[in-house]
Amino acid sequence: MSDAAGGRTMENTVDYLLSECTWGYVNPSSPSEWICVSNASSIEPPAAESNGHKLITYKQFVDDAHPYQSLATAQGSDIDEIKAVNKAAKKKRTALQSAFTGGDNAPGRRVRDSFKEVMEKLHFPMGEQREAAKQLAATMPKSRLQEAWSEGRYYLLPSFLQFLSYLASPKVTDKEMDVKLVFRTFGDDIVEVAKELDLLVDGQHPVGLPALPERFRLKLEPSARRIGTFYRDGFETDGTALAVGTLTKVPFSSKLAEEGVSAPNNFYAASEPEVKVMRGFQSIQETLGGMLQGASTLALRDYWEWWSAHAEDGQYGKLLLVDEEKDDVSVFFDDHIEAHHSHIVDVRDVRSGAPVAFEKSRGKYLQRVEPFAAITDPNYFTSLFENYVTK
Repeated sequence: MSDAAGGRTMENTVDYLLSECTWGYVNPSSPSEWICVSNASSIEPPAAESNGHKLITYKQFVDDAHPYQSLATAQGSDIDEIKAVNKAAKKKRTALQSAFTGGDNAPGRRVRDSFKEVMEKLHFPMGEQREAAKQLAATMPKSRLQEAWSEGRYYLLPSFLQFLSYLASPKVTDKEMDVKLVFRTFGDDIVEVAKELDLLVDGQHPVGLPALPERFRLKLEPSARRIGTFYRDGFETDGTALAVGTLTKVPFSSKLAEEGVSAPNNFYAASEPEVKVMRGFQSIQETLGGMLQGASTLALRDYWEWWSAHAEDGQYGKLLLVDEEKDDVSVFFDDHIEAHHSHIVDVRDVRSGAPVAFEKSRGKYLQRVEPFAAITDPNYFTSLFENYVTK
């Protein structure tokens, strides 16, 4: 577990996720100081500890202190200026949130025991599993997966590994449910995920679960049409393109913006001519439907640059197209979905192109993943899945 797109190590990532569920308040006499009231991290704020103060998480405190600018609202700024401002703010946020519990003066030192608990859960159990992981790592080329296993750490969370095994079990297959898994990321970690899935399918994974069916294998070759990369340059239905057969993203700059809608086509024609570019919500939805025919897994790389340039607003984030006239269950699971707004997912009606309000999409199309629970509860993802399929 790490945050490749955010530039965090596993330890940094754990501190960050604890900052999302540790509560405190802004010191009235020193607004630059956040005072922790939690003794352990929790999804809900401790009701009896506010002393009349409004409680916020440390993550929210830091985000408020270092706001982003948005290309949609900034006056007189171009793409490159917005990128520079947001990059500087992101660097400050990352530095503060990634050092949340470490050190005697750390703002979250009171929940250091939660940090230790999570770190322990992120390691293979001592003994056979951990040794198997280290032995496999010794045979693998250098990668984030190899590094994690060489240190006895998980890459994919154990609760997700258990969920994959559950999907392949008679509990699901006997019901003839056609379940599709679409991995979404801003980062470059799809290759690592595909390798771990290979080991699960081959029955060689250190956790020792039964081998997954072949349909769970994530094929990365362009000809397999199981991977794609988004490019976004507009808010309307024709402002999004999907490049099929690649994980390479189009650069984002003022110069590129001058090329207009032809930018992704020009980019891939010069570097990866076999890549096919689809533009527009309807075309993208039809393409994704075709890619999922006969496959259980798909991986899509989202366009972080567009989201970042718009102050990390959900309506510029990872695109989820939904058809409200169909009965299919489509749910986007992400740990960055917030309690009161989508933050990282752009839910759109595929027919009209209109944004779907968060009040409507929450619990239907969007499900926040609670990292602390996902790490500490081995049945976390299985329980979430069952909640949706039994509705």
